[in-house]
Amino acid sequence: MGLDLGWVYLFMGIIIGSAVIPLWNMMTWDKASGKGAIISAWSGLILALIGWFVGAKIESGVVNVATLGSNPVMLSGNLIAILSSGFIHYVYSKFIDPQDYDFSTLDAKILLVEQDLSGLREDELDKNEIRRAKRWIIRRGYLLTFVLIVVWPILSIPARVFSQSFFAFWVLVSIIWAFSAAITITSLPLFESQSEIGKVCSGVINYIMCKKSMVEGVGATDHAEAETDTPAEEGA
Repeated sequence: MGLDLGWVYLFMGIIIGSAVIPLWNMMTWDKASGKGAIISAWSGLILALIGWFVGAKIESGVVNVATLGSNPVMLSGNLIAILSSGFIHYVYSKFIDPQDYDFSTLDAKILLVEQDLSGLREDELDKNEIRRAKRWIIRRGYLLTFVLIVVWPILSIPARVFSQSFFAFWVLVSIIWAFSAAITITSLPLFESQSEIGKVCSGVINYIMCKKSMVEGVGATDHAEAETDTPAEEGA
């Protein structure tokens, strides 16, 4: 079809952009209407597609893959999808179907988040330790955001128009960054849970091999109780 990844990536905003603001409203605004979110998402998609095709026709006089993929036309489609759906959802929720949702009820309904503390060590339940961890995350999150949004683009300014070698270096750094992040988020949880994973694997192997599970004496105790109960049941 002659589509490249850039075309598909920008087109994705036209297809799913109309759901962004309605979903955000549903999670943060107590007056947000569920019915209005559905109506605004589909309406925004239809308007975005119309504006996308009309923009290509106005700019180039013809509608095809190339004209639909130009930056101004793609930008118009994305903006129409996002802004129109947000406007429609606001009007519908404010004047047609206003809600009054109490977000505090989530604490009563999502019991697992509040009550299930299994697997946590004593130091992980300490409030001071939790506050320190929160500060650690916030500081590094803001720092990383500043580096990616401000510092990294500024470093490309001296290059002006990218040469082929500089662009290749830029792509290489992006690939290294992506693989490093993928390896980290995949391997770190496995490393932190290695003892639990080892116990599970050991239990599975013992079960397959019909061996006693000696983890914390559970298997031995159950086996002993079974041997004690059997004669009594036979006697009865």
